[in-house]
Amino acid sequence: MTDSPNHDDPRVLHDVQINMALGIFLAFFGLVVLVSIFFTDTGIGKLTNLGAGVVIAGIGAAMIYKARRLKRAK
Repeated sequence: MTDSPNHDDPRVLHDVQINMALGIFLAFFGLVVLVSIFFTDTGIGKLTNLGAGVVIAGIGAAMIYKARRLKRAK
């Protein structure tokens, strides 16, 4: 059968903290990249910053969501 994760395990709680911290950092960094769109001169630079900012902020938001979901499940 499959093993269900023990949410009282200190390793799981440590993973939640790591995912939350890394997710906040990536979301903040993604927002900084999105703000840099206004300071970029070329159109391709603006599109590149837009794409990179959305991807980075999206990964950060997903990590925050996953950490909150694991935290609630314990």
